[in-house]
Amino acid sequence: MEWSRRQFLATATSAAALSLLGCSTATPSPSTRIPGPAAPSDPATLLVIRQKELMAGPSSGAVAQQRVWTMHETDLSRSALLTLEGGMPLVARPGRSMFIVLAGTVRFDFLDRQEVASIGAYADIPAGVAFQMVPISVSPPVLVSFEVPKIAFDTLSTGPFGPESASATAVVRNRDTLMATTPTWHDPSDRGWTLAKSDQLRVNLVEMFTELKNHAHPDADHSLILLAGAARVVTATEEQRLDVGTYVSIPAGVPHKYYIDGGQPALFVSFDSPAYDPALTRYLE
Repeated sequence: MEWSRRQFLATATSAAALSLLGCSTATPSPSTRIPGPAAPSDPATLLVIRQKELMAGPSSGAVAQQRVWTMHETDLSRSALLTLEGGMPLVARPGRSMFIVLAGTVRFDFLDRQEVASIGAYADIPAGVAFQMVPISVSPPVLVSFEVPKIAFDTLSTGPFGPESASATAVVRNRDTLMATTPTWHDPSDRGWTLAKSDQLRVNLVEMFTELKNHAHPDADHSLILLAGAARVVTATEEQRLDVGTYVSIPAGVPHKYYIDGGQPALFVSFDSPAYDPALTRYLE
């Protein structure tokens, strides 16, 4: 059954009635630490962060050849945008660090190997693994970082590093290579690859071919950033266009539906902490 946006908004209204870094050994001074965007006061309102608008304003911090803009911060996690102005020092962080390349090309240097990451690449670096990021594109690369749990700016090590800091468990996967593998799921409306999953988090790469049915996740917020294409997310009270670099967080329990724009598939990375249980997802059409 094909639903119009007007039909969806009416149904969603009825249903509602029933119911994403630090790399410096020194802590930046308070004057360089600016809070990220405030969460909406209405718990049913979407949090929408647009890359160009956010990066046109002051950064949340300036650390070791990087500028960082916090997009979304909760008790459990932090999502941020960062630009890599130059090669950062070799460091090891006390928590797990996940990155998505949004623009440009980055080389990840580990103690025992190098990996080149282009647009859409995913890097997952466990706690204690020594690494550095080096820009190899003309313009400064832009990355999305996702931390669970959050990592303080001043809690990292600059060595010396032993064998335990080698990169055996670090993962760098380019988008085209990843999408050539068998997806974790493949439905008529979308397909996806699970990049990371634990009791605390889940990260998926999702390609959407057509509209996704009106649904809600009652047990957790659902957040994503658009990597390619264009889409819209619609709730009972909002309709937001998502362009490349737009981040949106949908509160738990809020019915929502996605549409693609422009006739081309839309590619997202979703970040969930805690991870919602798909078995609890409520479909409303």
